[in-house]
Amino acid sequence: MNFFQPWLPACSLVIALFCIVCVGQIGDRDLTKDEPYYQQLQKAAPKAVESFKAATLSLDSGDADAAAAGFNDVLKQVPNFEPAMRRLGYALAATGKRAEGMAMCQKAVDLNRSPENLIGLATATIGYSNPTSPPNSTDLQKAFSLVNEAAQKNPDGESLTYLADISLRIDRIDDFNKTVDRLLANFPDMPTTHYFNAIKVGDAGNFDKGIAEAKLAAELGMPEEETSQLISALEKARDEAYPLAQYSVYIYAFIGVIVLWGSGLLALYLLGKSFSTRTLKLLEESDANDVTGGGHAGLKASYRRLITFAGIYYYASQPVVIALVVVATAGLIYGFFMIGRIPIVFVLGLIFVGAWSIYSLLKSMIFRPKVEDPGRVLAENEAPKLWELVRQVGADVNTRTIDEIRMTPGSELAVYERGSFRKKMNDQADRVLILGVASFNDFSTNAFRAVLAHEYGHFSNRDTAGGDIAFRVNTDLIHTAESIVSSGANTYHNLAFHFLRLYHFIFRRITHGSSRLQEVLADRVAIHKYGAAAFREGLEHVIRQEIAFNAVAGHEVNVAISQHRPINNLYSLPAPDDQILSDIERETQELLNAPTTEDDTHPSPIDRFRHAEKITAQTAVDVSGQVWDLFEDREGMTQSMSVFLEERVRAIRFGSPHDVLS
Repeated sequence: MNFFQPWLPACSLVIALFCIVCVGQIGDRDLTKDEPYYQQLQKAAPKAVESFKAATLSLDSGDADAAAAGFNDVLKQVPNFEPAMRRLGYALAATGKRAEGMAMCQKAVDLNRSPENLIGLATATIGYSNPTSPPNSTDLQKAFSLVNEAAQKNPDGESLTYLADISLRIDRIDDFNKTVDRLLANFPDMPTTHYFNAIKVGDAGNFDKGIAEAKLAAELGMPEEETSQLISALEKARDEAYPLAQYSVYIYAFIGVIVLWGSGLLALYLLGKSFSTRTLKLLEESDANDVTGGGHAGLKASYRRLITFAGIYYYASQPVVIALVVVATAGLIYGFFMIGRIPIVFVLGLIFVGAWSIYSLLKSMIFRPKVEDPGRVLAENEAPKLWELVRQVGADVNTRTIDEIRMTPGSELAVYERGSFRKKMNDQADRVLILGVASFNDFSTNAFRAVLAHEYGHFSNRDTAGGDIAFRVNTDLIHTAESIVSSGANTYHNLAFHFLRLYHFIFRRITHGSSRLQEVLADRVAIHKYGAAAFREGLEHVIRQEIAFNAVAGHEVNVAISQHRPINNLYSLPAPDDQILSDIERETQELLNAPTTEDDTHPSPIDRFRHAEKITAQTAVDVSGQVWDLFEDREGMTQSMSVFLEERVRAIRFGSPHDVLS
């Protein structure tokens, strides 16, 4: 026994007394069962019949002295009358004369090893009728042998009940379990059957069934005092084995919330996959000359709703993740307490990781990071020809022109809107064009114009009017992850960090699918106005320049820092050697010909070029010259961007935010 061993020895005496009542040894008995005894005495000594009846009534009423006297009188008349010997043994044991009682019961067994005599000797041996004097282990083992023999000869309810009780008391668990099974099969209406079965199933860990069995035993007649004790013991054992059982309603509710939440994450991922597949199919089947993207308006609206829902779901997930972190941390610590071994350093680490993760999540929800515009503003007097070209392209595309141009040191070319949500929805926000200086070397104005038309396509298609929630979620995801990483809390057991990685993966799948659709539609605008050749030249140039600048500038920055010297003008440096030139060309060709993946924000160049061939372009007059011809002071611009980049590089030495969550 596992949970009941400290309790059962004390309770067994109570059980045993009731067993005797049930099988007709003391207390209320079915006197009709004594009829054969009366007939036997009537033949041998008729006067002994009344003496036997009176002695039995005295024994049942608890008057052991009177019972002993009565049974002695019967035996004087009929010396070898076994029932009188047996009951005299009970009476003597009850008066404290246990040895004499055992001797009398033994005499009956010597005359006849009947089941009744064997059980009688077992009863006197272990003192059922005198529970104030508990038996020793030798007496219990002897009683087990006697009752086991009786049960083999006559496996009735009496012998099996005694056998179950004694097996339990001497910790013969296999015998106890087998006997209980026999009681259940043959005597299912006996209260002791279900009482013992309650102990059996409770010891197996099925406490709730044990409690139900104990209650059934009470309904069948088992004294309430004994069943209450057993139920209390079962409940106590259940609480010790499953201390959280009392909180099961809350635990199941929490598990239900987690399952629903996880199902939501899965649904978002599957919707993202479905939308991506649908987008690819529509782009292949739709009219490539649908410049306004009207045929995709429904898909774009659905994407916008999905992204909005995914953004809301991210913030709604924060309390769930915090609860998971708290429960997981507390559960691990509790588990260490349960096994009795507490690794202090590891536990302190768990607490720190959990606390910092919760702090990072709450911080991202409460505080909004300051968003700065990239680079610096390009005044119109610095490049009046560039401003003129930008305005002309806006007019060609038939959309409102740029309000501000910002120069950056990289090779990016992009647009965004700055202003309130209301202004963006009403097309009143400031339109901003980002131009990366690193893309300008050898960039023809004709190809540059096509790239500008592509960016204006985002404005005309109203791609930049929304996107706030996508930007905010991505920003919060990355900043929260950076906070966790910077503290060293990005451990394998940090559920919050794994959630950030998972949601970043899901959100990329959703937003990048939408982004790829927007890029294709913006491509149509550029190609329709200025032709596929100019568009292709511009896209290839931007890709090549990004790879070249990263290689050349990266080499120069590393050398300058290692030599503790200023960084040279990054925009006029040649490739350091032929190997880097070869690497640049190889990487360019790989990127130009790579297939589109779900992690791409833009379709692959090869797919964009393929779509471009299907578009009918308007007749546009090519323009000559290079992009740098549009600036008044090329050297001043490149030098200022070099200084700007050097300051950033020396001040910030972090990896890409993407790397944090990948």
